[in-house]
Amino acid sequence: MLLASLVIGILICYVLPIAGLIILTRKRKGAGKAFVWGALAFVVSQLLIRLPVLQLVFPNFQWFAVMQLYPWRYGLFLGLTAGLAEETARWIAARCFLQGKDTLEHGLVFGLGHGGIEAMLLIGPNMIAGAVLVLTGQTALFPADGGSVLVAGAERIFAMAFHIGAALLVLYGVRAGRGFRYWVLAVALHTVLDAAVVILPGIFGVGVMGLELYAAVLGGLTLTLGIWFYRRG
Repeated sequence: MLLASLVIGILICYVLPIAGLIILTRKRKGAGKAFVWGALAFVVSQLLIRLPVLQLVFPNFQWFAVMQLYPWRYGLFLGLTAGLAEETARWIAARCFLQGKDTLEHGLVFGLGHGGIEAMLLIGPNMIAGAVLVLTGQTALFPADGGSVLVAGAERIFAMAFHIGAALLVLYGVRAGRGFRYWVLAVALHTVLDAAVVILPGIFGVGVMGLELYAAVLGGLTLTLGIWFYRRG
């Protein structure tokens, strides 16, 4: 069960985004470039800027330590900073590097690059390490069971759906000449999504399955909104 779950997780983290890239690249010229810029938007905004600041700079301030005692404040802070960082990076990529590559297919692969590289770098390595431990007879060293691994894999699907939807909103806004309006919408949705990870368990006692249901609903809603705006326009 555990090995099968890990294999499924690995497929979600690596094969799913790569397969999507291949399919969309065949349909639309320039899709590969959109994927790369989507991936870079995540790497630069999160791994090179936001996370180092959260881990190395803010802990030096008393206000940051105090804020962590209040789930509402801390959750909204984490959600808002994630939204500002990632959606601003998306907007810069769309505005400066994807001019003329703003079709629905470009938007889909733009978001897939963002959500895909997040899964590949943050979740996939743990899945691979777990599979190696199981195959070498060291299952006891892996700190999760098959069910938890499947939940983590499902969460990646919901996250990719959100990132694709948010990327569509930002790219559509740039294309339509209303970039700020759609950037604000993407930041707001991102804030609501990420803030819930702290607020729902801390205030309302929501468990893992409740969080995943919330992520599924919001991810699906954001993806639907992004596609709807493109279809409408």
